[in-house]
Amino acid sequence: MWFKWFTRFKRYKSYDRFALLAAAEQARAKGKVRKAITAYRKVLEVDPTDHETHGKLAPLLAEKRQLAEAWKSFVVAGEGYLRDMHEDKALSIYMQAARYLPHQIEVWKSIARLQVGRGRPPDAVKALLDGSRHFRRRNDRSQAIRLLRLAGEIEPWHFEATYTLARMLIKVGERREAWQLLESLAERVKGRNRRRACATLFRMSPSFVGAWRWVRAAIAAREIPFPRRSSWLSPAIRQHRRGQAARKICLVMALIGMIVVGISVGVDVGPQTYYVLLVGSGLTAVGLASLLLF
Repeated sequence: MWFKWFTRFKRYKSYDRFALLAAAEQARAKGKVRKAITAYRKVLEVDPTDHETHGKLAPLLAEKRQLAEAWKSFVVAGEGYLRDMHEDKALSIYMQAARYLPHQIEVWKSIARLQVGRGRPPDAVKALLDGSRHFRRRNDRSQAIRLLRLAGEIEPWHFEATYTLARMLIKVGERREAWQLLESLAERVKGRNRRRACATLFRMSPSFVGAWRWVRAAIAAREIPFPRRSSWLSPAIRQHRRGQAARKICLVMALIGMIVVGISVGVDVGPQTYYVLLVGSGLTAVGLASLLLF
């Protein structure tokens, strides 16, 4: 008993937190990851709830592929900063965790929860969409669906979240629910997004009505050229059409000049023959010259 207390006293007496943290920082700066991990662990042996040290240790553990321990340290660090009301630091911790542990679904849920708490639902939906892209393998699709459903709860009928969820449901065989989601999207959105929803519906169930609906959506999204009001055309198309019109005018002017010249040569129009010939030649010259310019 006496020896046990003596050993514990000796250990605490020799413990210098600042020296250990300084040694760990120095080792990490030199790229000596194992030495830095050892120093941080000595600090955590005395104070396992030190969330700042856990936040420094977690990335090093992740670099050494000790992913389970790294996630535990990330969680302790994030929860510690939340208890201290430092939501920005907690979000930074979980963003760092997402970089090292993208296949940990709780990372993306935590990021979304923090973003919603900060009053930024669009950022939360974006994080969930980014997270779902890491679960596209056959065995991981259920995790992606969970993230996408959560995104739909945060922002109902968000197009990218709902459209990606529908496509994921098609892959897992839930075609009926996917069809209902895509039909609702096609009624709610316009432009290119409506064309995408109609295209997926047509691929799910090819039919003449579905094809016509797809084509109409593409025309409305201006992805298929269709002559309508000139204000719908892009500046490049309008400029091209103006050039075509100018060339046609120049060509007509040159043809009129040639006709006038032919008439003045073949028909005697009296004393005005010279003037008629001059006007015809001038029209022809101006028309051809302008045609070359345009």
